Amino acid sequence: MQVRLTVPTPPGFVYKRTLNSHGWCSLLPFHVDERERLHGVVARPRGGALAYRLAPRSTCVAVATARPVSDADRRLLRSTTRRVLNLDLDLSGFHRRVSGIDGMQWMAATDSGRFLRSASLFEDLVKLVLTTNCSWAFTTKMVRAMVQGYGAATAEGTRAFPGAAAIAVAGAKELRQRVRAGYRAPHLARLARQVAEGSTRPDEWEQDTRDPQELRRDLLTLPGVGPYVAENVLRFLGRPAGLGLDSWLRAKYARVYHGGRRVTDRTIARRYAKLGAWGGLALWCEMTRDWFEADGDAT
Repeated sequence: MQVRLTVPTPPGFVYKRTLNSHGWCSLLPFHVDERERLHGVVARPRGGALAYRLAPRSTCVAVATARPVSDADRRLLRSTTRRVLNLDLDLSGFHRRVSGIDGMQWMAATDSGRFLRSASLFEDLVKLVLTTNCSWAFTTKMVRAMVQGYGAATAEGTRAFPGAAAIAVAGAKELRQRVRAGYRAPHLARLARQVAEGSTRPDEWEQDTRDPQELRRDLLTLPGVGPYVAENVLRFLGRPAGLGLDSWLRAKYARVYHGGRRVTDRTIARRYAKLGAWGGLALWCEMTRDWFEADGDAT
């Protein structure tokens, strides 16, 4: 691949922290190579798809492709890079808050809290639904089947995540049989229809200026979206509301702070109440800190 453009990164940006912030880097169409470069695929607005590779530099990210690209592709690659690495997210409020709390200052020092995202918020939303009530291995299989079955292809043969129209056309029966989406299948089919028809517009949530709790209430009306999915969508947007609890977080918290003894959600919430809306993000950072400590990256 040849570098086609570079995208500036904000001061203090830590590429590795964002890349490994959660499991998205291991879900298609992403994959990470042995040099920790992120490979992805983005659908072109007018059809087809474009494969790219991101590599960190001191003050920017280099974007490479296997083939020459048009000006339109350059614009697409630039906007996709900024979205995927969440480069426009302002975390200063979160970092100021944790800087004043003993034992949490490291989150600010390491630029923690910036989540890797997909090429679109619709893709993030569908993937979050596919993480509910199942193992990570099964989520990986469902996402792979969805990408391979319905995603737009690149010239090299890799595929992007499918758009709403493709998922809507597949329908609940096929999603249940081909993707093995189970009870999620009718929810995903309905959600995709709403997005394809324009009655639900995930991309508009990026500019939504309402109180996060109002947006959370709207999200909870969508097919297949419960508190866990809604609160993680808001976390991706940098407008947190709620803790975004799931079985993994609850179990990890119990191991870290209670010797494995099960605790209530209220107990977890009390520990992070002093952080206000940032509590869920601090919880996630604490529960994933050990992912980085082996490399001496958590100070």
